[in-house]
Amino acid sequence: MVPPGLGNRWRAWRRRRPFAAGLVLALAGAEILLVQRAGPAALATGEVRYVVPLVMAGCGLLVVADPRRRRLYGTVGVLASLASWVASDLGGLLLGMVLGITGGALALGRREGGPAGGHAAGRPAGRAE
Repeated sequence: MVPPGLGNRWRAWRRRRPFAAGLVLALAGAEILLVQRAGPAALATGEVRYVVPLVMAGCGLLVVADPRRRRLYGTVGVLASLASWVASDLGGLLLGMVLGITGGALALGRREGGPAGGHAAGRPAGRAE
């Protein structure tokens, strides 16, 4: 049984963080690893083609866990996505690279207080009087 109010707390927690950016970036890293069929033994070798998607997935998790440093993690995620073009089978058949760039851009584009957009506290964007 789900405790009462858990859904509301989850939504409030998720809205305070760049959740979509982190999710997309982590999925990009996972997609590249799946395209390469990387198992645990292969990941332990430390080859660049496995390190790049692990960095992408790690940046995705860190964007959600530490939103104050989202610009750093978003930038590293975008750079790792671009590096995946060369290092990881054309960036996971291009899909992983595009997802990684999108997730990093979402992390970079998010405002400090909440989601990017023209509305703050229910007021339309514009000049304050």
